[in-house]
Amino acid sequence: MKKDRIWTLLSRKLSGEATNAELHELEDLLQLHPESDIALQLVKEYWGIPAEADADYLDATYHLHKQRIKQAGYDIEMTDINNQEDSGELNIEQEGLYVTNGKKIFIWSAAALAAVVVFIMFFTGTETAATIKTAKTPSEVSTKNGSRSKITLPDGTQVWLNGNSRLFYDNENFGKTIREVSLTGEAYFDVVKNATKPFVIHTAEINIKVLGTAFNVKAYPEDKQTETSLIRGSVEVTIKNRPNNKIILSPDEKLVVDNSSAYILQPAAAQKTEKEEVPQPQVSVNKLVYSPIDSIVAETAWVNNRLVFRDESFEEMAVKMQRWYNIEIEITDPKLAKQRITVTFVNETITQALDALKISFPFKYRQDGTKIIIYH
Repeated sequence: MKKDRIWTLLSRKLSGEATNAELHELEDLLQLHPESDIALQLVKEYWGIPAEADADYLDATYHLHKQRIKQAGYDIEMTDINNQEDSGELNIEQEGLYVTNGKKIFIWSAAALAAVVVFIMFFTGTETAATIKTAKTPSEVSTKNGSRSKITLPDGTQVWLNGNSRLFYDNENFGKTIREVSLTGEAYFDVVKNATKPFVIHTAEINIKVLGTAFNVKAYPEDKQTETSLIRGSVEVTIKNRPNNKIILSPDEKLVVDNSSAYILQPAAAQKTEKEEVPQPQVSVNKLVYSPIDSIVAETAWVNNRLVFRDESFEEMAVKMQRWYNIEIEITDPKLAKQRITVTFVNETITQALDALKISFPFKYRQDGTKIIIYH
């Protein structure tokens, strides 16, 4: 079975034993099975996580994962590295795993063991609490603050997820009659064209329907606005409070919709018993502005690992920097929070970015753990 072969080749790649021919074979198989890309990314991520220092926690976690893998029908055998010559088992010098024809797995890392659980559950259909769930339930891919990820959906559509974002889809029914996903956070989509099976993205405020195109959607629930920025092709946007009002975007246009929390929610005492008209969201369509220096548009620069701000307040910038650097930022001076800023960061750390900003206008900051306080 081709997916079993993917599993075998991946294990050899992670243990450093794959030949060049096997690496090319793995790449070809992953192109034939794009849905495997999600599991592969998770395995790589967990593989590099260092072991915890808490021995009791590691021992409990190891036995839990070991039990889950056995329930999936795999035979787990732990190998004592110091006695490998006596046992006759394959000598692997680096931490990792090795899969034999009997599906025996040798593991020396708790993080690697967790990765194996994710991978096995993905291919056997056993439910797990990992980031990706099985086809029997809606699949979920998520990123934390400070991280970004690229995934490939079953139809070949590529999706880049920004920090603190979640993408949901029904893996079992995806693409049968419609390609449908739900998004919380920010994502850039490069949708494979299929005129018979529209691609639909649901957010809290809008629904977006496309056939084949590239665009960015920014839909964080805590933000004041939801944005759709079209790079090429066309999209049809339906605002949920305006179901009969569809907006068609052309390339290089951005749709901005005020989030409902900003204009619908009211204190209970202020609500009237009589039925009253729900306020309509503020909607605008603007042209995307490309930088004359590098032809970059701020709305999609994050996909290329660039953090770009175009005439934004320090307060707005701080929110994005929190997601980008996985740190909390507090601005104590209201006047400073309203300061307008235009700047681009590429590989700067949070301290390098703040030090660069201090050149343009004066402020001070101090860091307390994972929190940065900015003041005059």
